[in-house]
Amino acid sequence: MVVPHEASDSDADRSGVREAASRRLIEGVATHAIFNLDSDGNILTWPAPAEQLYGYDETTILGQHVRTLFADEARAEPDSLPDEFFSQPKVDPVAVEQWHRRRDGSVFWGALTLSPLWNDTFHGYAAVSQDTTSEKEYERMLERQNDRLKEFTDILAHDLKNPLSVIDGNLTLYEETGEEKHLETVHETTERMAHLVDDLLRVAQQGDVVTDPEPTDIGAVIEMAWENLPGVSTASLHYESVESVSGDPERLCELFENLFQNSVNHGGNDVTVRVGPLESGFYLEDDGPGIRDEDKAEVFDHGFTTRSDGHGYGLSVVRTIVNAHGWDIIAADAQAGGARFEVTGIDFLD
Repeated sequence: MVVPHEASDSDADRSGVREAASRRLIEGVATHAIFNLDSDGNILTWPAPAEQLYGYDETTILGQHVRTLFADEARAEPDSLPDEFFSQPKVDPVAVEQWHRRRDGSVFWGALTLSPLWNDTFHGYAAVSQDTTSEKEYERMLERQNDRLKEFTDILAHDLKNPLSVIDGNLTLYEETGEEKHLETVHETTERMAHLVDDLLRVAQQGDVVTDPEPTDIGAVIEMAWENLPGVSTASLHYESVESVSGDPERLCELFENLFQNSVNHGGNDVTVRVGPLESGFYLEDDGPGIRDEDKAEVFDHGFTTRSDGHGYGLSVVRTIVNAHGWDIIAADAQAGGARFEVTGIDFLD
């Protein structure tokens, strides 16, 4: 004999126990916010972990759409929740990562999983949200390190090209003339290459900052950089004295070499280059074709070039060295119509 009301009471008791256990489980998961949504995406339940994560209390958030929890920036993320997501029931769970916003306005990178609830008919979603900002920051750190490694190898290959040209040229001259001075130049250049590699390794390991500056004669650095540059026998350099600075002479030599090479690359072997003082720095300009206005903001970007045979690393190296000294650099127009670079923010030595 079946007693309906007794079975109903028993089922109700078991259902109540399951519901209480489920509530305690949800409340006890402090690292995740677990809450329910109806089929349209409106929030139905709001346990304590959700309140702790987002800052909204139950009376404020219940009935609000889940998009209330998203930051405005989330719409720009490629993996964010599509606007049409709630237009029809889903069968499989969906996981999205995007920016979330707390009640106080602060944002965090969150992982949200929406699992459809079916029991013959579709009832809505179980939502699980977690703050994954630390994981996102770690991921971005790895991306920055990979980008930095690629930039480092590109710069290394680029800046070794000029010394290798000097070595090749002087070995050829030695074979033709037998003069020992060409071998001395090769020896000096290989030493400089070793210093350059050490310097770039130091940049990769310690960041861009110059940690051991020393009094540096800009005139001597410019003279060395000009002599080290191949193919400028017909180019001319006009130098107006610039006061000494506290810096890294090897890297400043590298800076001027790249600026000189840039002038020759764009202005030809008969280009005229001028270097002179500014109130808090120095300028370098040439009488070449100059830089288009629309390119001035990008000329220092890694890989940017306007030449079909260019690599786009020279001026990127220049900016890195300038920033390493705590200075600033801009691209401008020379009086003669060519390119002009102004390095400022320098405290000259007395």
